[in-house]
Amino acid sequence: MKLHTVSVKNFRCYKDETFRFHPQVNLIVGQNATGKTAVLDAVSVAIATWLLGFKKKNDKKRLEPSDATLSYVEKEDEAQFIEAWPVVVSASGMVNEKAISWERSKESPAGNTRYGNAGDLISLAKACDDNLADDISLPLISYYGTMRLWQDPKASKAKPSLTKSSAKPSRLDGYKHCVDPRIALKELVAWFARQEWQAFQLGKEPTMLTVVRKAVVSCIDNAEQLRYDPKREELLLTLKDAEPQPFNLLSDGQRCVLALVADIAQKAALLNPHLGEAVLEQTEGVVLIDELDLHLHPKWQRHVIEDLRTTFPNVQFICTTHSPFLIQSLRSSEELIMLDGQVPVQVANKTLEDIAVGIMNVNSPEVSERYSEMKGVATEYLKALSETDMVAEDKLEQYKERLANSLAPYADNPAFQAFLEM
Repeated sequence: MKLHTVSVKNFRCYKDETFRFHPQVNLIVGQNATGKTAVLDAVSVAIATWLLGFKKKNDKKRLEPSDATLSYVEKEDEAQFIEAWPVVVSASGMVNEKAISWERSKESPAGNTRYGNAGDLISLAKACDDNLADDISLPLISYYGTMRLWQDPKASKAKPSLTKSSAKPSRLDGYKHCVDPRIALKELVAWFARQEWQAFQLGKEPTMLTVVRKAVVSCIDNAEQLRYDPKREELLLTLKDAEPQPFNLLSDGQRCVLALVADIAQKAALLNPHLGEAVLEQTEGVVLIDELDLHLHPKWQRHVIEDLRTTFPNVQFICTTHSPFLIQSLRSSEELIMLDGQVPVQVANKTLEDIAVGIMNVNSPEVSERYSEMKGVATEYLKALSETDMVAEDKLEQYKERLANSLAPYADNPAFQAFLEM
C-alpha cells in the first residue's frame, strides 16, 4: 500500500484540501495550529478503510462528530459554532499493485461513517482475508501520536508470560491497535517474553525475534543487544561499553525510538511471516508519526529519517515535525509538505539558517529573540538621546521616563543598562 493523495472536505480546519504524498518519506511542516496532526488523522481514517474487509477487525477508525469543521458566528449577540457537513475523506494510491481510489464520509453528527465508495479497497482486503493461508503479503499500517509512549490502548491488558498465549495466533494480529496513536507497550513486552521462551525451548531464536532485535539495534545509537528480563518483566537494552539498562531507565528519546521501531518491526513480522528474514525489506505499508523529532537530540534528529528508510525501505512514512534538522535530512523537496508557505526548490544542501528563515519563518535565527529585542531597544534609545537637544526643558523629564521604561525589561543585564545610561 502506498498513498498518492488524500483529500478532505469539512474535516477539522480544512474546508476543502488535497494532499499529495511521496512514495517514501513525507515531512509535514507548519506552525502550531496549522493542521499537521489533522492531516495524519485524515490519513488514518483513509488507511483504516482497509481493515473493513477482514472478518476479524482488530482496530477501527471512524469519522467522529468532532471532526466536522466549525465556523464561528454571532446571531442576536449570541456566539455560536456551526458545524459543516458532510465530512468527507477520500484517497487514491497503489494497493497490491493496483491503482485504486476510495472514500469515506459522514453526513451528520448522528450518522454512521459511510464506506459505499470504498468497495474496491474493501474487496481487495476481503480477497486477502480469504487467502491468509497462502503466501500473500499484507500491507503494514500504523499510526503513532505524540502520546504514543505514555498511554496504552484501553484494550491492551497483556502481561508478560513465559507460557504459550491462550489466544489463537493470527497474521491479523499485526493490525491490532494499528490506527490507535498509542503504542501497546505491554503487549509488545509480552510478545518478547513469549518469543524468548520459545527460543529457549527450541534451542534457537525464532526468525521474527531476530528481525525485531536487528531493527531496534540499527535505529538506536550504539545499541548492541535488546532482550527480555523475566525477573524485571521488562526489556533490557545494552549499549556499547555500557551495562544493560531496563527500559524504564532509558532516556525518553531512546524509549520512543525503541518502542516505535520494535512495534513497526513486530507488526511487519506478524503480518508477513512467510517473508522470513527479508520481512522488513519487502513489507510495504503506510506509517504515520506525529512529531518524529519527539525527545530526540539534534545529533539523532539528523539521521533518524535515514535510519527508518534503511530499516523499512518499502514503507511510506508520513510524519510531522518542528525540527530544521529533519528538514535538512530530506533527500528532495518533493518529500516536504508545507502547510504555510511554498516548498523550496531543494532542501538537501540548505543550511539550518536558510531552513529556519526560508521554510520555518523564523526571523534572525543566528541570535536569540531577546538579543534582537535588546539590539532594537538600544538603537531606539540612542535615537531618542539624539533628539533631546531639540526638546524644550519642560519635556526632558518625559524623555527620562521614556528611556527608563525602555530599559526596565533588561534589569538583569547591568552592563547593557550601564552602557546606555552612560
